[in-house]
Parts: sequence; C-alpha cells; structure tokens
Amino acid sequence: MKTLKKVISCGVDGVLLSPGIAKLTEHLFEGKNVPDRILTIDFPVGSSTPGKFEKVFAHKLISSVEQAVKKAVDDVKVLFPWRLEKSTRSEVVQVIVETIEECERWDMPLMVEPVLWGDNSSGKSDSDLIESPARIAVEMEADILKIQFLGEDRLSRIIHRFHVPVFMLGGPKSDDLKQILKTVQESMKSDAKRVIFGRNVCQRENMEEVLTALKSIIHDGLKYEEIVQRYDL
Repeated sequence: MKTLKKVISCGVDGVLLSPGIAKLTEHLFEGKNVPDRILTIDFPVGSSTPGKFEKVFAHKLISSVEQAVKKAVDDVKVLFPWRLEKSTRSEVVQVIVETIEECERWDMPLMVEPVLWGDNSSGKSDSDLIESPARIAVEMEADILKIQFLGEDRLSRIIHRFHVPVFMLGGPKSDDLKQILKTVQESMKSDAKRVIFGRNVCQRENMEEVLTALKSIIHDGLKYEEIVQRYDL
C-alpha cells in the first residue's frame, strides 16, 4: 500500500495489479488524474512451495472480465507461457481464448504477455523464439502485447509487423540502472508505447527519482545520458 501510494504520487501512467490488491486499493484511484489500472486475472501454478518457482504445471484464471468491469479497471492481462508440457500449453491457450471471448462481451482491452518458461531444446535464443508466441497472441486477438526487450531493431520489427501496441516488460532484477534507462530509451525509439517495471523500480530506495527519470525519457524524449547526469544516477 505504501509503495503504491508513492508510485501514484509520482504521476505514473498506469499500474499493474492483482485482483486482491485492486480491491484493497480502490480508494486510491478515486477522482481525476489517477493512473490506469491493468488487472492480472490469471495465475501460473509453478510450485508446491510458497515463494519458490519451479515449473509451470497449471494455468488458471483467478478473476473474470466481468469482475474487472465491476472494479472499473482499464485493461486485463494474461500470461502466455511457452515451452511448457503439451497439456499445460493447451490449458494456457484455453485460458486466453475464454478471456478473449469475455473481453469482447464486455468491451475490455486484453493485454497478453508471451514468456518463454520451460526447456529450450531448439538451441535458439529467447529473442529468436519470442516472435512466435507474440504472433500467435495477436492472431488470437490480443489488443496489447507485453514482451521482453529484444534489441532495438528486432523490437521495432515486431511492433511494425503486428500492428498492436507493445509494452516492454522490466525483466529480471538488475543493479545496472544506467543500462535499464538505456533500454527504455531504445524501446521508445522502437515505437514501444510504454514500459512496465516492477522490482527494477519499486525495490529501489530512490524509487521516486527513478520514476521521474523514466518519465523524462518516455514523455519528454530526453536521452538517458542526460538523465544520468541530471539526477546523478
């Protein structure tokens, strides 16, 4: 709650929330000029031990689009984990198809997040493989893609090939803030619409300063070198 209040006070464009947190924090989004809310409505079951991720063996909806509408959120999001066992992958597809049908019924935008979890026996890199699930997500009628940074040229090609808004995900925890800011700048040059950060922003002591730096790149078009010097990051 405390972190979310700080994030909102920094004037971010939107926040990604689970159903429980969305319910507990509804009062923070009353009035004008509040961030959009994106609701995560699925859950990949990846462990029998709390806090430990092993392997996705089930994929379930934990909320419905109808519930999202009642919460007055702006978008819903589901994962599209790839490289899983065939039965689990089939379950993932079914979850997405059902969600798309509900989104059409309620006129709710759907964000799909293709991720590469599981064994990679092809020998290809993640950046080579991610285009396939991204394409499939669009063909299944995803309104927005949330994908990892693939390099400026490759990301630009995906964005202009699929003709849907692309949000870049923040990725694994990194201590290299300069590289993170550079990646954001390259994402914007690739025509990504926004970036979605979690731990790489919210777990920093200078979170407010980092959010201001990100806004300067995304909204004002400043170069990351200028930002590093201005905020002494």
